[in-house]
Amino acid sequence: MPDARYRLHDGPLLKRLMRHPEQGGRVHTVRSLAGMTGLSYSKIHKLITEERPFVDEPDADRIAEAVQVHRRALFAPTQSPFEYGDDRKEESLESR
Repeated sequence: MPDARYRLHDGPLLKRLMRHPEQGGRVHTVRSLAGMTGLSYSKIHKLITEERPFVDEPDADRIAEAVQVHRRALFAPTQSPFEYGDDRKEESLESR
């Protein structure tokens, strides 16, 4: 069974949390957050710009942990893994 998919609530909020961490937290650039979470620079950038606001549950957890918030503060579960033009829909259609 595939991992649950999560949609980012607000790209600018993620960017603010990256730039202004809680006390003792780390300031992140797109590149440093990508390195810390194991995601690509492109994926983090597309999240912030809301071009592709979807991630799998483990990725949502790693991002939230990196910016020191609960996952629910940044992400909500989606009704469908292909909601709003998610890139996985494109991949599955191409494989037919």
